[in-house]
Amino acid sequence: MSSGSEIAVVERVTAAELLQRSRDALRGSEHETARALAQEAADRGGPAERAEALCILATCRRLRDEYPEAIEAALRATELCREIGDPSAEARARSEVARALTASGETDEALGESLAALELAEAGADLGARIAAMTAVANVYLVLQQHDLAIELCERGAEMARLLGDEIANGALQDTVSCALLMQSQVARTRGDEQAAVQYSLAAAERSQTAMAIAREHGHRRNEACALGNLAEALASAGQPAHALALLDTWEIDPGRDSAFTITHHLDTRGGICVLLGRYEEAIALFSRALDVAESKGSAMMYCEHLAEAYEKNGDFAAALATYKRFHLLYCEVASEAAQRNARLAAVRLETEQAKASAERERLRADGLQRLSLEDPLTGLANRRRLDNELAAGVAGHTIALIDVDHFKRVNDGFSHQIGDEVLRELGRLLRSVCRADDLAARYGGEEFAVLFRGLTAAEAAAAAERIRRAVEEHDWSVVAEGLTVTVSIGVASGGASTPAAGLISLADQRLYEAKHAGRNRVRVSTGST
Repeated sequence: MSSGSEIAVVERVTAAELLQRSRDALRGSEHETARALAQEAADRGGPAERAEALCILATCRRLRDEYPEAIEAALRATELCREIGDPSAEARARSEVARALTASGETDEALGESLAALELAEAGADLGARIAAMTAVANVYLVLQQHDLAIELCERGAEMARLLGDEIANGALQDTVSCALLMQSQVARTRGDEQAAVQYSLAAAERSQTAMAIAREHGHRRNEACALGNLAEALASAGQPAHALALLDTWEIDPGRDSAFTITHHLDTRGGICVLLGRYEEAIALFSRALDVAESKGSAMMYCEHLAEAYEKNGDFAAALATYKRFHLLYCEVASEAAQRNARLAAVRLETEQAKASAERERLRADGLQRLSLEDPLTGLANRRRLDNELAAGVAGHTIALIDVDHFKRVNDGFSHQIGDEVLRELGRLLRSVCRADDLAARYGGEEFAVLFRGLTAAEAAAAAERIRRAVEEHDWSVVAEGLTVTVSIGVASGGASTPAAGLISLADQRLYEAKHAGRNRVRVSTGST
């Protein structure tokens, strides 16, 4: 009994609730839980929920270094957002595509995708979408070493996050600014400007301190750990390695809660500080541990390089050489896997483009079939089926005019059937030019046309019909054939609340008969509705 009750409770959980739980799990670095909840939401929800769920799945994949899968999920989200017409959601999805492309080394494409996301986001009022896009662009600029541009975007994004009340996003952007400042510190130190290097490092430490406090206040363990590591690195770079190491001592790694990235980031940062303090044996142990639990071969390659340098500083040249050899093997593997990954990325993009092209062709085909089923092929006007569909919706407040070409048989016999067809085409063009956008002009059959006037009184419709008659009579038909003249007779009827469609057509047909019987080239209007 208890088990059945629990199942019933689970079944009542909506896709929106599952998405909220998934987002909460993602904030807590519970990636597998976030992935499972997002997948469930995608299975249960509509297009909007599926799109958001795919974005979360893409993020989970990216954090696990599964870049082609991340890109594929984000691209599917992008297409869904485009189909439902949500540019802000599309901006978020394209931002996730860009972040996965950046992480996979596809910097040029990442820049294009992130800038497109930013353009979409800035066209709307969703500040969250703008923040996501700015973060994506800033990350690309960091890779491109455009530090000032990255900082500028982060500052704008952080200001928006504060306006939105999203302190977690604000904190993350503050820490990204810290990364950019640390890179500027390294550049300054490389060119021999130690004073500037220290200043940049202290500024970076201040930003990471702010980011760490925000993450701690909101219980975002991953962001807190990242900010703490960056703070320690900044302090060490500013000449305070002992203080940096003391700060790292305040953090207790929890393999059950912390991702491989969080763990190795701390081990590597601590190892680098130990090198600065001349504690090479301790640094070697830390780099070795980081290498053992590296989240990817790319990360392992970096830890190998750091470990080899520590061995070299410690005087163990044989171990340094062996580690450099391992670094070289990893480098070759990473290069090979990057080539395979790029091929997979290209395949994903090709599959997506082919799917888009196929969907567009199908849409155009369906639109074309729909148009052909409701359009007269000779004149391009609506056909009788389209007119009947409109009339079936109700004729109250509408007026219809039936229009017949006078002596049309004489045109066919005296000029040719080809000229007759051209007369009908020209009449179609005249009707389109004379009628309002709200009116429906149709070819009713043969040489007979109809115009459904929406919202006009009988008197107004009569005046409109007279304009049509006069336009036909005064038209220069010699452009069709020398010596050709064309006139039309028109019958007009108005519909009431109880008027059936067939009754309205019958009444207009009676008025048309009267117009033709009275000598043609004239309009006859019903005096009331049936």
